[in-house]
Amino acid sequence: MTMKHSISSLSFVMALATVFIVRPELGSGIVSGKYFWFYLSMGVIAVVSLVDSLTRRQAMRIKRIDGLILLYGVCTLSVSYFLHSSEAVTKHILLILIILLYFYFRMFLSASKSNGYWPVLFFLVTGLAEALWGLRQLYGLEHSQHALFQLTGSFFNPGPYACYLAVVLPAAFGYLLRDRNCTQVRFKLRYWPLYLRWGIALLTCAGVILVLPAAMSRSSWLAAIGGCGFVAFFHWKQKGFRGLGKIAGYGRWILSGVLVLCILGGIGMYRMKKDSADGRALTWKIALQTAVHHPLGVGIGYFSGSYGHEQADRFAAGKGTEQEQHVAGNPEYGFNEYLQIAVEQGVIPFLLFLGIMGYSIYAGIRQRRIAATASLSALLIAAITSYPFSVLPFLIVMAFLLAWIHSGKCDTGKRSFPPVLSSIFIFIVAGCLYNRYPTYQAYKQWGRSKALYHTGAYGSGAKAYAPLYPLLADQLDFLFEYAQCLSKSEQYAESNAVLEKAVKIRCDPMLYNVMGKNCQALKRYAEAEQCFLKAANIVPSRIYPWYLLANLYVEMGETEKARETARIVLTKEPKVQSTAVREMREKMKEIVQDSKIQKHTNYEQRN
Repeated sequence: MTMKHSISSLSFVMALATVFIVRPELGSGIVSGKYFWFYLSMGVIAVVSLVDSLTRRQAMRIKRIDGLILLYGVCTLSVSYFLHSSEAVTKHILLILIILLYFYFRMFLSASKSNGYWPVLFFLVTGLAEALWGLRQLYGLEHSQHALFQLTGSFFNPGPYACYLAVVLPAAFGYLLRDRNCTQVRFKLRYWPLYLRWGIALLTCAGVILVLPAAMSRSSWLAAIGGCGFVAFFHWKQKGFRGLGKIAGYGRWILSGVLVLCILGGIGMYRMKKDSADGRALTWKIALQTAVHHPLGVGIGYFSGSYGHEQADRFAAGKGTEQEQHVAGNPEYGFNEYLQIAVEQGVIPFLLFLGIMGYSIYAGIRQRRIAATASLSALLIAAITSYPFSVLPFLIVMAFLLAWIHSGKCDTGKRSFPPVLSSIFIFIVAGCLYNRYPTYQAYKQWGRSKALYHTGAYGSGAKAYAPLYPLLADQLDFLFEYAQCLSKSEQYAESNAVLEKAVKIRCDPMLYNVMGKNCQALKRYAEAEQCFLKAANIVPSRIYPWYLLANLYVEMGETEKARETARIVLTKEPKVQSTAVREMREKMKEIVQDSKIQKHTNYEQRN
């Protein structure tokens, strides 16, 4: 391997290593740490690819899929930025860089058949390393990334962690079957790359199988089964289905048994987390309604906020059933990436995305890129019931898998001009990195300033957060903390100005609760009432918004409304019983018995 080839391989390995990065010193370091490592790796890849394209005689031939992916990116960014004035700068830049990463991978993998060996091997290693990371967490040897979950790997919760393992598993299984012939013949040193890849594939499969059940993620189980089933089918097909002839006569019985197992398995997975499954079904229903009402999309990053308005309107109109009110939540993601793409990006980008993925599966089967196609299939299966496209490592893997499937023999021709592309791309990457560098400094300052927020030094926190606001205005956690600092330091109007941006990004009832309390402090009672009602209708099972509304009516002197709202707090069944719920109900009993209202009336008369 030449020095130039080694440097090129390492630059792409660096991008795939993004999954491991956690930066606790940054604000939201589990997520933002991956962002900035990826930005750095893209800078390295851009420079290395430009040098490589200028010194290499052969070039990559542009294919139809390249045009489709480029068209998808242009349409998505145009819809989000020009039609909706989306301020989700982070997501826009990530989309641009992921599309460029696909082209960079295509150039590298198309340059030589051997170029794919190390990126593929490292892709398998990421699955093995994550599996070992999870096993250490299960045995208490490594801390989790989330206080509520023991098993997260390098992710923020078990869901995306398990889905990542499920995406790597089919590729490992594919190479386990493909390279096993090397273990059945006499050892030869020149075949060491095959021995190494087979060994890594074996260890990865074993590690993933050990840890995946513990994650309790139904989406990952379905993705793993679908991807590995894809590999097994085409492996047996290439063998002419030898070994299956003896059981062919029992085909009906076998098929019936498989169907029964699938039905029982589906029922079991549903009953395992019934409320969760019902909640996702409700999410899909409302997301579909949102997509219908916004055929041009709502803008990248604004799914949750738009979803919240749709759900609140539905329950405010009395359309939801009791079970729907019980399971309704405030999802950050759609738990179906296809619906989320339709909601955020609109009909045209959605159709382009489906076309890209469908054509890629077809091309992968036709070119016999079974391992890559199986992993892509697993990713697309996981996207039906989870949110992998909303997590950066999955986007990197998707760019890699698409390039792996569509990489082909280099040639020169009218549509072959990577030196030109590389020159254009490096300017685009440089512009993105130039935009992100101040944001990196802002994340570092946010990480240092969090102590002020958590220790209750809200006045100092508001001053520390203020200069960061223009750079972190698309980060919900930052917006909420900044708004709370402003509210607690009695800067109510300024707090609401920040929260107005936050509610576009997320449908969290707590945002509306804080807005309502700010309006109440400013004596803008009508606006406060609307905020509390909005919070109550987004997630009807929550008691706190009704509690705040009852207190608001007391302050307004609306006796009957206060009693009626207090009765809702006393009779509504919360999802989780807690000390806070009991305390709120005790205070509501005072309102129903008129004692609190009478005290407030006497106070108003004295003043």
